[in-house]
Amino acid sequence: MFSRHSRPPSLEHSLSWMMGILLLGVLLVLLGIAAWIGRESAIQFALSRLHHDAEAILSSMDVTERKITHSLPPIYRQPLSGHYFVVYFDDGEPLVSRSLWDQKLVIPEKHPATTNYWLTPGPQNQQLLFWQSTYEKNGRKLSIAIAEDVAPLLSAIKRFLWIGVAASLAAVLLILLVQRLAIRRAFARLDAIREDLKAVKSGARTQIGTNAPEEVQPMVVEFNQLLQAWKEHQERSRNALGNLAHALKTPLNMIYRHGEKSGEAKLVDQARQMQQLIERELKRARISSRAVVGKHFCPEEDLGDLVDTIQALHHRKALQIEVDIDAPCSLPFDQNDMLELLGNLLDNAAKWARHKLRLRLTANHRLVLLLEDDGPGIEPHLREALLARGKRLDENRPGYGLGLAIVNDIAQLYGGDMQLDQSPDLEGLRVIVTLPLFDA
Repeated sequence: MFSRHSRPPSLEHSLSWMMGILLLGVLLVLLGIAAWIGRESAIQFALSRLHHDAEAILSSMDVTERKITHSLPPIYRQPLSGHYFVVYFDDGEPLVSRSLWDQKLVIPEKHPATTNYWLTPGPQNQQLLFWQSTYEKNGRKLSIAIAEDVAPLLSAIKRFLWIGVAASLAAVLLILLVQRLAIRRAFARLDAIREDLKAVKSGARTQIGTNAPEEVQPMVVEFNQLLQAWKEHQERSRNALGNLAHALKTPLNMIYRHGEKSGEAKLVDQARQMQQLIERELKRARISSRAVVGKHFCPEEDLGDLVDTIQALHHRKALQIEVDIDAPCSLPFDQNDMLELLGNLLDNAAKWARHKLRLRLTANHRLVLLLEDDGPGIEPHLREALLARGKRLDENRPGYGLGLAIVNDIAQLYGGDMQLDQSPDLEGLRVIVTLPLFDA
């Protein structure tokens, strides 16, 4: 699992690493094979020359006198030339080329049963390739060990190998660059999906476009189905809440009337509280009925509709509601949450206000909602109690005290807070809600 501050590796980096390691491994294996083939080819070529020189030495050899009767190439007479031979007879001292000068060569076996060859260090940092075979001439047995310095040949092979390594690394880097460009070009086709997701988040679209690459097409279809199911679930829940509230009104009225007739004060009080709860839920349903699931909050548009709804709910007061908005046309808050928050604020203020409400909304680095009314206000020692869910300060006024508690819950959900004090101008209650403002 990744920590909250760490970022998971991108697909581009993962593919680049995998491809780079794979290509590098394949090229190193190919270079190893090429180096082995080149080295073996060079050694076999050198061995063929040594075999020919050994045949020439054998044909020029007088086994009776134990000497070379015909001249050999001058390189076998040049001191430490890198070309040497040693002829071993079945008895006596060996015949050594003059090119060895005063050096001695270590021969593992003087008369081998089969032809063999080996590499061994020589004089002056030479790398000698030895070829040795046993012969018989004029009824006498002898063996010829002949050597050539292959250090320059092996050095050339090593140099070409390093050139091959450099060329391979350059080829790997070029392939990775081409692959990266190809991956980015392929991933660029997902930009349309990203833009569709932003549009869905802001409420401009209801689903993601299906014109997507074949590899992600099933995910797009599944996401659209999930989005549709979620919206349908939201709508069903909202409708069920309204239907339940309507369905409870009739039997609750019967209970209320029965309690009044029978004189059961506690039953009447509980029925009245249930009626107030139902009326509140119906108002919430009316307030949120204009919301679109997932749509961003648009202050100018949404507040206008909400103010009209509040004035309609409290039409007997003929309230004057002043609205001052200093914010962008769209804010990254869920429209439904903001309508519920503002609806509860305005509804609560409208219940207690005499004639006037004032709402100011400003957005800079944070969203600040300031609502004032000209009602009786609240004593300082009672303001904290008002935020407790279900707490009412006046049992004779309509409402069940849930409004500001719900506002406080929504503010805390967004990482904000709510403050209560007295309005300096209207002298009623002033509510200040502050929400952190993040980019969408």
